[in-house]
Amino acid sequence: MDSFGAVIKEIRKNRKLTQKMLSEDICSQSVLSRIENNEELPNVVVMQQLCQRLGVTIDQIMQFKSDDVRLLTQMFEKIADYFRHKEYSKIMDYMEATKIEDRLHLDTDWQRYYYYLGSCKFYLHNNYEQAIFDLKKGLSYTYQSNKDNLSDFEIQVISCIGSTYGSIGKINEAEKYLKLSIHYFHKLPNERVNAELTKIFYNYAKFLKDQGRLDDAQIYIDQGIVWSRYRNSYYYLSELFQLKSQLMLAKGIIDKAKEYEALSEQIRHIETIKI
Repeated sequence: MDSFGAVIKEIRKNRKLTQKMLSEDICSQSVLSRIENNEELPNVVVMQQLCQRLGVTIDQIMQFKSDDVRLLTQMFEKIADYFRHKEYSKIMDYMEATKIEDRLHLDTDWQRYYYYLGSCKFYLHNNYEQAIFDLKKGLSYTYQSNKDNLSDFEIQVISCIGSTYGSIGKINEAEKYLKLSIHYFHKLPNERVNAELTKIFYNYAKFLKDQGRLDDAQIYIDQGIVWSRYRNSYYYLSELFQLKSQLMLAKGIIDKAKEYEALSEQIRHIETIKI
């Protein structure tokens, strides 16, 4: 079994947290550094608080090895790459071939698993009810309604639940989750916000457009475009430009609609070259 500090360090890096972010209001950054380098053994209270922030239990930490964390991180990175390129069949094949379920111990890893599983049910099979079930199951591993600060991944799951509800016509449920994802996005520290969160703006904007609330939709389209550019990312940028083109067309602004359609095609072409 690896030391508590070694496993904590691996999980912290996996969660893309700095030592400062993990240690804030728990212990000093220097103390955390000593813990991770096996120079200091934390007391039980500090140990529990660190585990809670990482979304794991002490028992899970004690059963885990840093090599296992590293391997699982690599596996999820591969799945995430398939997901970014919308290769959902490859995700299902890969998860089945690697028997990834047998390697999962941490609550946050189960959350990721059910997020990808639910998304595949949605995109591959149009099985919306099962998709919602899987997504909610994934969220339940770490989310509580009184939780102030969520992880970027929890926010993605919440948005995806809202989008799926919208697909089956449950409008009130859809907007509740979609608004919640935007709310939690604005509470994230800048260093914890990743480019994949561009999709939450697309999800909400598409929902609003489908409801005929064009002006509201435009607000979130523009926010998503600004955010994508800020992160120097093409993720869901083509979809946002496509949505804006549809919005301009609905408003009768034909020239602008063509302009955004062209931008969408350009981004899609660049993404194809990258793949």
